[in-house]
Amino acid sequence: MKKRYSALAVATLALSFFIQPATSQAQVNLKSVSVGASYWSPSLDYWNNRSFLTEYNGGAGAKLSGAVMPTAALEIGLAKGFSVGGRVGYWSKSASSALSSGGISRNETFKLSIIPVSLDLKYTFAKPVTDETAKAPFLTPYIGVSVARYFVNNDFSRQVASGTGSLNETQAGNTYGAQVFVGAEKKLVKKLYLALDVRYHLGSYSQAVRTETTSTTEKVSLNGLEAGLSARFKFN
Repeated sequence: MKKRYSALAVATLALSFFIQPATSQAQVNLKSVSVGASYWSPSLDYWNNRSFLTEYNGGAGAKLSGAVMPTAALEIGLAKGFSVGGRVGYWSKSASSALSSGGISRNETFKLSIIPVSLDLKYTFAKPVTDETAKAPFLTPYIGVSVARYFVNNDFSRQVASGTGSLNETQAGNTYGAQVFVGAEKKLVKKLYLALDVRYHLGSYSQAVRTETTSTTEKVSLNGLEAGLSARFKFN
């Protein structure tokens, strides 16, 4: 599975641009930790349009649609609204079907799991607090970009009724991608906030496809929208 070193290099240069002046103007500090859940719907065009999954359900096909993904994140404040952070999630989807050909019946199950790990650069549109008694804004918006690494794992199993031809196969790999995001947070009580985060993923990975006679490589798109809520505990 291909690694996108160019995207990582660009993001690293961007981070260095912002971090260098920030460290001389303000203290770097742990800003927040978050846990939440998002609904992510990656394209997965190969699996949904051209793979063996199209033979499932009597030829009607099977789709790997979106799924709810638990997430966890950590944010480090820099200066003047800028922060960097790390975020991880776990996405999983499966498809299965009974099949019959040549008088032989079998059951197949395919499961795809993706762990997106991102390094975020974020800017929060927060007004400076000059009075502790001042009323907090209803919503505080933010925008950002991310360099992401996607850890991909798929498991395929085939159980043949006669017992001959049954198999279990696993493939694993990782690739780089990017994300852009917008969001807003609202204070609930003291240091606890509720955040709405909307992201768009940009990336793909290379999937090895093997049959009895051939071996090919297919590109699988990870492009897709993600939206979710998280509970955010702020330290400052």
